[in-house]
Amino acid sequence: MNAPVYVVLLHYPMRNRIGETVATAVTNLDIHDISRSCRTFGIKRYFIVTPVTEQHRVVGRILSHWQRDQSKEWHPDRFEALARVSLVKDFEAVKEAILEAHGEAPEVVLTDASLQPNAISYVDYRREIENPKRTKPIVIVFGTGWGISEIFYPEVHRILAPVYGPKDDPGGEYNHLSVRAAAAIILDRLFGH
Repeated sequence: MNAPVYVVLLHYPMRNRIGETVATAVTNLDIHDISRSCRTFGIKRYFIVTPVTEQHRVVGRILSHWQRDQSKEWHPDRFEALARVSLVKDFEAVKEAILEAHGEAPEVVLTDASLQPNAISYVDYRREIENPKRTKPIVIVFGTGWGISEIFYPEVHRILAPVYGPKDDPGGEYNHLSVRAAAAIILDRLFGH
């Protein structure tokens, strides 16, 4: 694939259980596990987006631990994965970083646990991005909380279909995955072999 791919984990603008737009908390597991999935599937950078200053302090401490020489020596694989993480205040910073790196704005691809109009299947989107002539950067956006707020939707160019279990499984409609699990599954569907 010629197109550079980025992953974003949004913590704002998210919805809470009653539909209000909120900022959600960053978790240590999301930092570690999604960075490892990103490294496994060749993602250029994993952006964590939160406007909350205290969350920047917490995430900064976690990332600084993994930037030490001792961490590199004892856990080189995790060191390498976490070196791909960037913490930013808003999605605009993500777009600016990608524009600066590649000279063009990215295609923004939203993931969602609910079926959205015009959602594209993984098979169809993989076919599109495997086109060797395609070079436009791609940013795959994952959300937290109760889903990404509608105020983010003007940023979105494509929406991926939800992840469901097998159709013949009575529980196959259940798709309440952790964002870590969803990210790993989606990246494997798009970039695995």
